[in-house]
Amino acid sequence: GPAPPTPLTLRDLVQNGTIDVECAATLWASLAQHRSLTIIGGPSGLGKSTLLHTLLPALPEGRYRLYLRGCYETFAFQDDHCFSPANTTLLANEISPHLPIYLWGQAVQRTLAAGEAGHQLLATAHGRSIMEFAASLTGSPLRVPARLLAAIGLVTLIEPVAGGVERRVSELWQLSATRSGASIDQLGPGDLPTGVTAAHVAAARAAMLPMLGQDLVPPGAVAPANPGEKCGVPSVARSATHLEQTLAGE
Repeated sequence: GPAPPTPLTLRDLVQNGTIDVECAATLWASLAQHRSLTIIGGPSGLGKSTLLHTLLPALPEGRYRLYLRGCYETFAFQDDHCFSPANTTLLANEISPHLPIYLWGQAVQRTLAAGEAGHQLLATAHGRSIMEFAASLTGSPLRVPARLLAAIGLVTLIEPVAGGVERRVSELWQLSATRSGASIDQLGPGDLPTGVTAAHVAAARAAMLPMLGQDLVPPGAVAPANPGEKCGVPSVARSATHLEQTLAGE
C-alpha cells in the first residue's frame, strides 16, 4: 500500500501495539549481533518494511549496507574485499516476483548462499505462516536447497488483528542447519536466538530508550515484565519442524 506521509517510528509501532518493547529489544539485539532476519506477513500493507526500517539503527556503526537490486543484482560485492561478510549487511526490499527490484529466481539462491558464507541478510516476504514461507522457497519454481534456509536466520510473523484494522508481531522462529536440511524452531517463553544473551537484550533496551521514551521503557527495566511472554509469543509449548533435502524438491 502507499507509504504514510510521515514514516512510522519504532515508538509509533510500540504505541499502536504492532510490537511490544521486549520483542523489539530481542530483534534489536539480534541485528546488533549479526543475526539475519526476514519479516513475513500475508497481505501487502501490513507494515513489514516499516518494521524492518525501524530496526536498522541497531546495526553497528561502520557496517556497510548493500541494498540488493532484484533481477538487476550482479553480486559483484562478493568479489570486493571491502564488503566482507563480517562487515556487510545485505538488504532485500522483498523476496517475491512482484517487481523487478524484488529478489526472485536465481538471485534468491545466490543471496542465501551469501548468507551461508556469513553475510547478514535482512528482508521481507509474503507468507501467512513460517511453513508457507519456507515452502515458497523450497518448492517450485525456486527449489532452494533446504540447507540454505538456515541462512535466513530468524523469521518473525506480523499478522492482522481486530478485523484487520490493527497488526501485531505474533511469532518468532529460528532456522538452523542440520545434516540433512534445516530445522525450524519457534522461540517461546524464555528462549533467545542463538548468539543473543540477556545482556545483549538489556543493552538493546538501553539503546532504544532515547527513541522510545521513559514512558515506554522505564529506566530501571532490565528484565521482561512477564517472563512467560516474549515477542508476542504466548506461553505454549515450543514447536519444531525439520525440513529435509527431499522436501525441497531436489
